[in-house]
Amino acid sequence: MYRDKIIELINGVGYRPMGVRDLAVMLDVPDNQYGIFCHVLDEIMAGGGALLTRKGKVITPAAAGLVFGPYEGNARGFGFVLSADGDVFIPPGSAGDAIHGDKVFCRVTERKAGPSLAGEIVQIVANSAVKIVGTYHDGRPGRVVPDDKRFPVVFIPSEFRNGAKPDQKVVAAIDRRGTGRGFEGKIREVLGDATDVGMDVLAIVIGHGIPHVFPKAVQRAAEDLPDVVLGGELAGRRDFRDLPTVTIDGEDTKDIDDAVSLERLDDGGYRLYVHIADVGHYVRPGSVLWKEALKRGTSVYLADRVIPMLPKKLSNGICSLNPSVDRLALSCVMDIDRDGRVVGQEICRSVVHSDHAVTYEDLADILGDPDSPHGEKYPEFLQIFRDMNDLAGLLRAGRIAQGALEFGFPECKILVDAKGRPTSITRRERNAATSIIEEFMVAANEVVATAYHWMDIPFIYRTHEEPDRAKMEALMNFVRNFGYSMRGGGKRAKTLQNLLGRIENTPEALLISKQVLRSLKQARYSPNPLGHFGLAKAYYSHFTSPIRRFPDLMIHGIIKAHLAGELGEDEIAQLEADLLEICVTSSENERRADACQHDVEQLKKVEYMADKVGQVFDGIISYVAQRGMHVELDNTVEGFVAIESVEDDYYEFVEGASAFVGRRLGKTYAIGDVVRIVVAKADMELRRLDFVLL
Repeated sequence: MYRDKIIELINGVGYRPMGVRDLAVMLDVPDNQYGIFCHVLDEIMAGGGALLTRKGKVITPAAAGLVFGPYEGNARGFGFVLSADGDVFIPPGSAGDAIHGDKVFCRVTERKAGPSLAGEIVQIVANSAVKIVGTYHDGRPGRVVPDDKRFPVVFIPSEFRNGAKPDQKVVAAIDRRGTGRGFEGKIREVLGDATDVGMDVLAIVIGHGIPHVFPKAVQRAAEDLPDVVLGGELAGRRDFRDLPTVTIDGEDTKDIDDAVSLERLDDGGYRLYVHIADVGHYVRPGSVLWKEALKRGTSVYLADRVIPMLPKKLSNGICSLNPSVDRLALSCVMDIDRDGRVVGQEICRSVVHSDHAVTYEDLADILGDPDSPHGEKYPEFLQIFRDMNDLAGLLRAGRIAQGALEFGFPECKILVDAKGRPTSITRRERNAATSIIEEFMVAANEVVATAYHWMDIPFIYRTHEEPDRAKMEALMNFVRNFGYSMRGGGKRAKTLQNLLGRIENTPEALLISKQVLRSLKQARYSPNPLGHFGLAKAYYSHFTSPIRRFPDLMIHGIIKAHLAGELGEDEIAQLEADLLEICVTSSENERRADACQHDVEQLKKVEYMADKVGQVFDGIISYVAQRGMHVELDNTVEGFVAIESVEDDYYEFVEGASAFVGRRLGKTYAIGDVVRIVVAKADMELRRLDFVLL
């Protein structure tokens, strides 16, 4: 409740820097809320919205001439501060003692043509809480060479070696910065030999700071839970067990959050039931299971393993909506008219019984082929499946009409053997079945968020704010190089939607789509309903995946407390005090999981191509830069072609056209061109593939 007031005051015209206590007096903060006020101010400063001067005065970064953001290092010594107003280039030698992942303030020292900025880091706001994973090398002192080359070498005095042997994988922590010989630290953990099965992925997981082993107390708490729903747990719940119900997931899914039921109404509309696992019944606020879920934030899905948010006893067992067993749920029941508009809703505690676990592949085949043999497995659901497909089409059409954005970037599916070695990489295709579940979940998430917003109950919203004007202008200039203008009747969502529609199936579609995505703000969790730009929703939440996302679990707790009449003034005040920190932590944990998943995917792609050096593939030029071009193969694997390796001419980079043009022969290499390449090098250490044109 104080966040907006503090930000408005310190950014106001005429504000004179003042101390924390004076700031509290100015805002009429009662003595019994001074601790909460200070906590909120600390959060603002940790997020770069304010800082303290040496004299203890609160000022804004702009007033101090500083820019805030995380520092993203590079193996070649330079880096960038990723600020909300644009990335600031930090040349070699200008980072001070900052390392990759630190949150810093920097001073802009140079403004180049366009939006390009350069600067120097002047203050570290928060040290990266990173564990550096690398290979130990003996010496006086020893040293740990990090796997992630964005981090520095860590020198290890002999007394802090922790029994590590040369060439073993270890976890090191930096204890001292700015010493005469760089960064000093100690070995916290010896992981084992680099050649051990699964060590490559484990090193990445630990490097991102993701908890991967459940503490014994958490395991004991999980084991104490029942394996089946007990009769006494059904009191006060709607009984939907006789309702025809299915789950629709990937064939390898074992943690099933959601199930769906659908009825046709007499007026031609639909009654859609979205049943979500009642994880909160077993994971109570403040319990060891709840605290561990908050700490992890999300399940992490990797090529060779899943790191669950909750122990398997819950995620794959009593909470999972497995077929042919009773399960506790929270159900969102929606009446939807023939135009796809939600005209009535109910959110209730329930008990459900799924009839079938349907795979995306089976359902897509059934919808595409009336005579599909897969239909024999679900004879009583064939008409329901067709109705689901029709309803999903209505819901999607409504979103598109509102301005929702759809990118359709290709995803990959990596299969590995028992030793974690990749055996297959293919594109993961979207189909009618995945669309059904996406649309139904989006509808439920919107209904829940809208309902609790209008009840004025503290809540967690999934927010995606409108893009900044400066980034939209930069995007406008970028697409102009390809002959496109940006128009949309003054609404940014419509403008971008129109652009994405016009570039569809063109050679430059992938590049422009990625540039559009870079122009958007990052989605995050917030206690404030700031809207979801990408989905064109005024109110949106994450309600549908409490087994694998903490914000969903927290939302379930709020809903159940409200349904039980347990949200009094004290409980609401406590929620208001807690939600900001939970939202910030959940957003950070989500980004951490995404980064880990990306790194593991890239590692497995390089490993998959390692025995294909010298082989020939067809690919498409996906990106062009001054030093060369990226070529994407049909299986989504991407490699780099250095322009100096193309020896039939001298090629000049034409930035406006994102192309290379041969000076002598006039031959052109541009985005979207199909080329034939040879795999030249697979660098496992850098997770990089080098191609050469055939």
